[in-house]
Amino acid sequence: MRFSWIAGAALTLILGAAQAQAGQCGYKYCWGAVGFGPGGAWGYAHGQRSAQQAHDVAQNGCGWACTEMRTFYNACAAIAVADNGAWGWATEKNRELAESSAMNYCMDNGFNCRVRVWSCSR
Repeated sequence: MRFSWIAGAALTLILGAAQAQAGQCGYKYCWGAVGFGPGGAWGYAHGQRSAQQAHDVAQNGCGWACTEMRTFYNACAAIAVADNGAWGWATEKNRELAESSAMNYCMDNGFNCRVRVWSCSR
């Protein structure tokens, strides 16, 4: 009898800890978005429950002026924009890799690329 009570208490603690780590977007997906638009507009979202929510939060941050918007889940993402209008975006496991990859894609067709926006969804 005592063993059952201890096992039940341990299970409750384990499940409670797992729920705390799942975060506000649950276990499956944690969505984010990055976007940019003319005149230096940019927006981002993280920790959203759906791609649509992430898109809308990022667009709202952009003043609904973002003409390019990308959603992603359980990752980090970045967009780099060049002086000539070329741009690149990437998702990676952390911010540094996402920014580096976005810069590389941007430099394939552009010059003087700079990271405009980044976000991590988890």
